[in-house]
Amino acid sequence: MDDVENNSYKPQDREGGFPADMPRYKRRFFEILPGLFVWTLLLLPVVFALFRWNVALVIYISYLVAYWFYRTIKFVVGGYIGVKRMKESIATDWLKKIADLKSGKESKLRYVYLCPVYAESLEILDPSFETWSNSDIGAEKIDVVVAMEDRKKDLQIDNFQKLKQKYGSKFGSMQYYIHPAGIPGEVAGVKGANINWAARHFVEDLKKQDKDLSNYLLVTCDSDLRPHPKYLSAVTYKYLTVEDPEHTFYASAVHTFNNNIWNVPPIIRTQSNMLTLVVMHMWVLDRFLKVPFSQERVYTRDTFSSYIVNLKTLEEVQYWDPEIPNDDTAFYWNSILRTKGTFKSQEVYVPTYNDAVENETFLKSHVSFYKQQYRWGWGIINFPISLAVLAQDRKDFPLHRKLYMLKMMFEYLWFLTVVFVLTFGLNIMGWLNPDYQYTVFSYNLPRILSYVFTLVMLSNIAIVIYRRIITPVPKNWKWWRHVLDFLETYLITINMLTFSFIPYIQAITEMMFGKSTFKRNFYITEKVRIK
Repeated sequence: MDDVENNSYKPQDREGGFPADMPRYKRRFFEILPGLFVWTLLLLPVVFALFRWNVALVIYISYLVAYWFYRTIKFVVGGYIGVKRMKESIATDWLKKIADLKSGKESKLRYVYLCPVYAESLEILDPSFETWSNSDIGAEKIDVVVAMEDRKKDLQIDNFQKLKQKYGSKFGSMQYYIHPAGIPGEVAGVKGANINWAARHFVEDLKKQDKDLSNYLLVTCDSDLRPHPKYLSAVTYKYLTVEDPEHTFYASAVHTFNNNIWNVPPIIRTQSNMLTLVVMHMWVLDRFLKVPFSQERVYTRDTFSSYIVNLKTLEEVQYWDPEIPNDDTAFYWNSILRTKGTFKSQEVYVPTYNDAVENETFLKSHVSFYKQQYRWGWGIINFPISLAVLAQDRKDFPLHRKLYMLKMMFEYLWFLTVVFVLTFGLNIMGWLNPDYQYTVFSYNLPRILSYVFTLVMLSNIAIVIYRRIITPVPKNWKWWRHVLDFLETYLITINMLTFSFIPYIQAITEMMFGKSTFKRNFYITEKVRIK
C-alpha cells in the first residue's frame, strides 16, 4: 500500500515526465516552446500582411507548395512500395525462414500479449483473443496479461473468466492485474498507467520464478487489435536477423482499421484509411536518417499504438511513465533518450487490424473522434520532456543525434501548420493588406497554385488503389457507391483543417498556457458499435 501511495511504480528520475531535479521555471519554458513555435508559424501571414512583406509571403507560400508536391510524390512512391511489400510478406512462409536460420534462439522465445481493458464488452474482446490464439507461432507460446482498471474490474473479471474458459487451454497462460484508481500523480484516461502497472507486476512474478526476461517479447496494443496470423512469426524472423535486436522495437508498417472501417462515418473512415497509408509510406522511406560522413543511422520512426519490444529492454527503460498523457509515442522518445539515441525501429509488412473510432450514433462517433484526436494532440508533451532531458544531458548524448531529434520535433510542429497557411495565407494577406490585390503576385500565384494542386489531387487515384488493396470494399456494391468511395478521398483536405488540426492546436495551446500542471483526466475511446 505504501508503494501505491508513494507511486513507486514510475520512473524514479522523473517528475511529471520531466527530470525530477528540474526547476519549475525551466519546465515551463520547454512547455511553452512548442506552442510558441506553432503559433508563430500560424500567424506568419498576419505578420507579413501587417508589415507589407508581400515578397516574403510569396516566397514562403511557394516553398510550402513545392514541399507539399515533394511530399505527395514521396507518398505515392512509398505507398506503392509498401503495398508490394505487404503482398510479399503475406505470401511468405515465415516459419520456414525461421527454421532455416537454425539459430536455436527461437525455441526459447515466448510472447506476452498485454491487453489493456476498461469498459469493453465481449463483443470487442472475443474476436481479438480468437485471432491471437490463431497465431502461426503457436498460441501455447503466448502468455496473456490483461490489464484492468479498478473502476471496471467487476465487468472485466467476468469477461476474463469467460475468455479463459474458452481460450485458456490454447494460450500458454492467462492472468490479469488490476490497476488501482487514484494513485497520486497518475493521469487518467490514458492506458499508459494501466499497462505500466500490469507489466511491472508481471515482471515481478517472472523474477520470482527465475525466468530470463530477455526470452520474452512483449506485445502492447489496444484491446481491439487483431493481428494477421503471420504477424508474430514475421516479427520473430526480424528479431532473429537484425543487429542488436533487444534495443529495438518492432511494429507492423500496415496498421489498418479494417475491423469496422465500413461502419464508421465517412470523415472518420477517410482519416483512418489515410493514417494507414501515411504510417506505411513513412516506414518505407523515413525509417532512419544517415549521419553525414558516417555509416551511422539515427532511427526516426516512433512507436505508435501497437509495437513489440523485449521485456528486458522494457525494464531497462523503466516501462511507461504514468504521469504523462501519452504512452504510445512516449515509449520511443523515452527509450531513445535513455539509450543516448541508439534505440532502433524495425518494421514488418504483415498487417494488423484495428477499430476506427465508432460510437452508438453518427453524432457521438464524431464527438468521440474529436476527443481521441485531442488526446493524441497531448502527445506533444513528449517534445518539451525530450528537450528538457537533452538540455541537461550535455556530455553523454552525441551532438549529431541531438540535432536529428530536434529536426524531427520541429518538422512535425511545422507540418501541423502547412495546410492552414496554404489554405488561408493569401486570403489573409488580401484582407489585411489591400495593396496586395494590385500586385502581380495576387494574379499569378493563385493560378500557379491551382495547377499544382490539381496535379496533387491526381494522387487521389493512387490513394484509392492502394487503400482498396489494403482494405477491400464490400462485395456487391452498386456503381454509385464506388463513385462515392472515390469522392470520399477529397474529405482529406477538410479533415486536415478540422479533426487533424483543431484538437492538436487546442492541446498544444493548453500546454503552452500551463494546463499540463492540472490536466489529469482524458477521454477513454469507447469500443462500441453504431446501433
